[in-house]
Amino acid sequence: MKPICDPRRLYRIRLAYGCLLISAVLAKPSHTLLAADTWGSFRAGGASTAASPLPVRWSENQSIAWQQELMGYGQSAPVIYGGRLVVTSVEGSGCETLVVTCLDLRSGETLWMYRHRASATHPSTYMYSRAAPTPVADANGVYAFFESGDFVGLDWSGQLRWHRNEAEAFGKFGNNHGIGSSPAADDHSLYLLIEHDGPSSLVSISKETGQTQWSVDRPSVKSWASPIVANVDGRHQVVVSSGGSACGYRTDDGSALWQLDGLDGNTVPSPVASGNRLLIPARLPEFAADGQVKANCCLDLSNISDGSPAVLWRADKAISEYASPVVCGDFAYFINKASVLHCIHVKTGEVAYRKRLSLDCWATPVVAGDLIYFFAKNGQAKVIRSGDTYDEVAVNSLWDPLSPPLPTHYVESTVAQTPHHGHASAGETTDADTNHHAAQQRHDGDKPHDAGARPAGGMLARLMAGDKNDDGILEGDEIPGMFRSILSRVDDNGDGRLDSDELKAMAKSFAERRADAAASARDPIVYGVAAADGRIAIRTGTRMYVIADEG
Repeated sequence: MKPICDPRRLYRIRLAYGCLLISAVLAKPSHTLLAADTWGSFRAGGASTAASPLPVRWSENQSIAWQQELMGYGQSAPVIYGGRLVVTSVEGSGCETLVVTCLDLRSGETLWMYRHRASATHPSTYMYSRAAPTPVADANGVYAFFESGDFVGLDWSGQLRWHRNEAEAFGKFGNNHGIGSSPAADDHSLYLLIEHDGPSSLVSISKETGQTQWSVDRPSVKSWASPIVANVDGRHQVVVSSGGSACGYRTDDGSALWQLDGLDGNTVPSPVASGNRLLIPARLPEFAADGQVKANCCLDLSNISDGSPAVLWRADKAISEYASPVVCGDFAYFINKASVLHCIHVKTGEVAYRKRLSLDCWATPVVAGDLIYFFAKNGQAKVIRSGDTYDEVAVNSLWDPLSPPLPTHYVESTVAQTPHHGHASAGETTDADTNHHAAQQRHDGDKPHDAGARPAGGMLARLMAGDKNDDGILEGDEIPGMFRSILSRVDDNGDGRLDSDELKAMAKSFAERRADAAASARDPIVYGVAAADGRIAIRTGTRMYVIADEG
């Protein structure tokens, strides 16, 4: 009998084990061995924090490792997993083709590209979402949701694992500009928030099968905010902030944990978890008379009383518009539409400083160590150091502002679109036309305008569609939910109703605010950023840039 420790037998065992190990490694993509430094979802799960130091200085001639034009157009942020960068876009004048592209983070080489026929189409113009939701990436593959309702799960070779169409459950999405909420994720599940004019829900979806695990009803509101998965006292919960409230749900069955109502403007920026603290950001609502909104607050999720978390503080003038806030060390950073940065002590809510950055930021900032990176839509970026005083470290630019990189292949659709903000299809009217028409339809004295002669399009006509008794005045539940919270700002005579003059003034103000929408929405526009492996991936509508320190 041979001894157990026979060297020849031991050698054969080690050799066989080594071969099995090599086979296992070769059978799986290398990213599974390199995934420690990742950015696997929108805002890296909500914190928007990079695990490794990032380049601080770059220009069009320095530290751009590579750049390449993408297929079609997209407004999603990229994601990074295991040295691979994934980005989504849509192709065609009707956004009829959905595209998921996987690139090598270091070289820019296209590793694979997946295309899927869209279940619903719309003109490819700045008026609509175009691949706006950011995908999710993990060890098993990529999960990409599109505003067409299509949700696909792919493996790391770009092969389809599953597909589902959310529009089958929710109907045609009724958002003026399409769906923009990005899915959140944990190890096993995806959490998708669908909020629009029709049936709305927060849905838990199995990463493995693409099947619905649970679904909870949500209010029918127009919102583009994204959910997050927060870790509170060691337990995960899904947090949603939108439509005037913030809510927490159990990840296993969707049951409600807490709810805070009475918020305002929380339809675009998304919440941020920092330990047990939760920052609720909000934008300035349309027609607001001042800079204050009833949100932009900090909650203590470990302190729930009567179903609501304790409010630690409320910001006064700090507002988030498009970009969500970030936390770096002891401070939270909010940047508003006027590019004013508010640095706030995250524990107390005390304002450390205010500073105008002169950056129009649509992308959420990125935190790396004690540095915060702010990315403007025009390709500029500022890097500041965290602290109670403003400390600017660098100012960078991706391109020459006098000669921006225009798209080579993408052409915006010229197909007529549903009228929003002063744009009309054939046979329909603009807001300006609607206002004029409404003025001409008023009767003598105090009588309202003729409801039967309403124009076909425009913001005012859409509002008046809720006039159930056809008296030309909106009151009570006739006023859309998005306007009830700001009623006091547009109800000039304070009677709790919106009459013809007040509605016209509101529509006029809305049109004036959107007067330059077309000019300000032409690519190149920086929509989203991801950062991992010491690199910064910056996405415009049609191009991807990766920044890395030279040498």
